[in-house]
Amino acid sequence: MRKKLFLVLSTVAIAVMILAGCESKSPRSSTIMLSVLVDQNWLETYGLALQAVSDAALEKYNIKIELENKANGSEGDNTVKTRLAAGEMTDLLIFNSGAQLMSLNPSEYFVDLTDIDIMGKVDENFKKAVEVAGKQYGIPVNSSFVGGFVYNKKVYDKLGLKIPATWDEFMSNLKVCKEEGYDAVLGTCKDPWSAQYIVLADNYNVEAAYPGFAKDFESGRAKVASTEAALRSWEKLSDVGQYLNSDYMATTVIDGMDLMGEDGGPVHWAMTSQFFSYIDAMGYNPDDYGMFPIPSDEAYVNGYTVWMPNGMYVNKNSKNVDAALTFLNFYVSDEGMNIFKENAAADGPYLIKGVELPSDSYQGILDLQPYFNEGKTGLALEFETQLKGANCDQISVECISGSMNGKEAAEAYDEDCKKMAVQLGLEGW
Repeated sequence: MRKKLFLVLSTVAIAVMILAGCESKSPRSSTIMLSVLVDQNWLETYGLALQAVSDAALEKYNIKIELENKANGSEGDNTVKTRLAAGEMTDLLIFNSGAQLMSLNPSEYFVDLTDIDIMGKVDENFKKAVEVAGKQYGIPVNSSFVGGFVYNKKVYDKLGLKIPATWDEFMSNLKVCKEEGYDAVLGTCKDPWSAQYIVLADNYNVEAAYPGFAKDFESGRAKVASTEAALRSWEKLSDVGQYLNSDYMATTVIDGMDLMGEDGGPVHWAMTSQFFSYIDAMGYNPDDYGMFPIPSDEAYVNGYTVWMPNGMYVNKNSKNVDAALTFLNFYVSDEGMNIFKENAAADGPYLIKGVELPSDSYQGILDLQPYFNEGKTGLALEFETQLKGANCDQISVECISGSMNGKEAAEAYDEDCKKMAVQLGLEGW
């Protein structure tokens, strides 16, 4: 099955290469060429949708998109910083929102979109993720996604389990699963980044108990280990360690997809809602799975932590700023979004006002919409502060494995964040 996933991704990558290097029609003399820098990970998922929107923009506005591909991860981040500093950035950049955007000093390099009509269509949560010093710099280029627990519906039906409203109820469910011979929680710690999701996706509960925690944390007025609500996130991570698959330290995320798809496989997995498109790509039925938020300690507090998508930013020094803004405006228009939706599966609700999820979206994704409609969502911490410890993934592995308890892990994370705060020149640390 994993070969099928790689085949799907390779096919998309090939299509993107075609977009970058070829043209379906001869360019007219007045064609405006817009260069776009984007990383391979994003293209593998959304390349065909970008191609479709770009083709429409060529037909409608005579604007042609030329892609420049960059590496994923820290190597690609360094490429962006280097090219910005050297004055060699493309007309448009597709890049992270949140903390990583803040690290680029956007006011120096990108067009301020705050008072442009485009931003009137953008969801308020996304605006926060591309806002620095009261100015907004980007539009969302794909749907949002959330973090929580994916669960196997068939096993829940078989064991008569209900979606937990509290952490105690969740722990009771795990106990039942283990007693019935299931791996109650899937661990994929061979990929350490995946061990973070219980902590990261619990931020809705942290902010519900301590509104404004992100600001106090960034300023050094609050620490994780001494803030009960934030400490609970690490305690929850520690709690599930006893319910993991025995080979969790040797299991990758790709392995985990296969395990979740097998009959008798793990029942729960702390993951993002991108799970549904990935499990579908691997040939399993996404409707066999559901999702619920990281449970709080109180039944009335239940909501999703939301991750914001990448943004699209306009190079302030581009010779084609007007054309770039025209393309952004088309991208978020009803026509542009309809084209995008037809060519890419949604991982969560869209962040353009008035744009609804397609009716044929995965049921697990459709089930997220009421939380957004009712305001039961909050941003992941990395979109509210630039402060995130570089070793969060490794500390999470040590916590879930039992090498550290929740308190020890929280203290280690505070120290990790202190190093980052010093590097960023933040006061109060």
